Amino acid sequence: MAATGGVAFGQSDSGGERPQPVTVQAAMPPWRNLERAQQDLEAAISARDTLQAALNRTIDELNLELGRLEKLDDVDTGRELLTEEAEKLVVQEYMAGGDVEDLVFILGVSEATEALWRIALLSEVSEMVDEAIDAKENVPGERERTEARARRLDGAIPYLNTRIAEATRSIQEAEWVVYIAEINDMAERERVENGFIEPTEQHWYNLRFCESTNNYRAESANGLFYGAYQFEPRTWRTVDGEGNPAHAPPEEQDARARLLYARRGDQPWPRDFCGRWLPRN
Repeated sequence: MAATGGVAFGQSDSGGERPQPVTVQAAMPPWRNLERAQQDLEAAISARDTLQAALNRTIDELNLELGRLEKLDDVDTGRELLTEEAEKLVVQEYMAGGDVEDLVFILGVSEATEALWRIALLSEVSEMVDEAIDAKENVPGERERTEARARRLDGAIPYLNTRIAEATRSIQEAEWVVYIAEINDMAERERVENGFIEPTEQHWYNLRFCESTNNYRAESANGLFYGAYQFEPRTWRTVDGEGNPAHAPPEEQDARARLLYARRGDQPWPRDFCGRWLPRN
């Protein structure tokens, strides 16, 4: 059973804000390889940023396409209004014997209306609308193509949002792995400084099996010891653990047990009981 003692310290092992424990989906997370864990975190952040940039570009492009459609709608509305006015003017000028009669006689009502539209366009319609008309008249099917592009871009937004949510989850997982890797890295450095023999994975397994039958959720019958390594709560706090040790994820219990060993050797686990499964220092 883990003995009490040691000096508590207040800062988290990572030197920053303590991340929330999460279930890590990766098959073999680098719990004990800080460099690789940090690289994985950087890659996860980069992937999320790339997806976010793609989403921003998609939204910008969609707004451009919607703007083009709005211009085309404005042109259609303007054309209809001017055409109605032109037809009225043709009739009025015809009845009054004005010059437009000659235009209609030569060109017909349709062509005369188009001519009046052009005149009105040059004098009254803005440059922006003029460009939209040119696009509409010079590129057949412009509206259909613009609508198709807008639909495609609009459909991509939910997909990108889903991917961003997944990438954010990956960042949270990577942050947790880095946090645990930092504890293990600290434990390894302190173990070397203190000259303690490094236990093998078999040593740790034997210790856990002796203490709790390898049950990370174990709580002793007397309510004093918790988790796979049977920490006392105050001993758990000396290695910066929080809450009930049995409620901590297995990877955190493993890391904090290593940190405790790195500082005190096998002393917290008496050798006449489960401590006999650890190397003798």
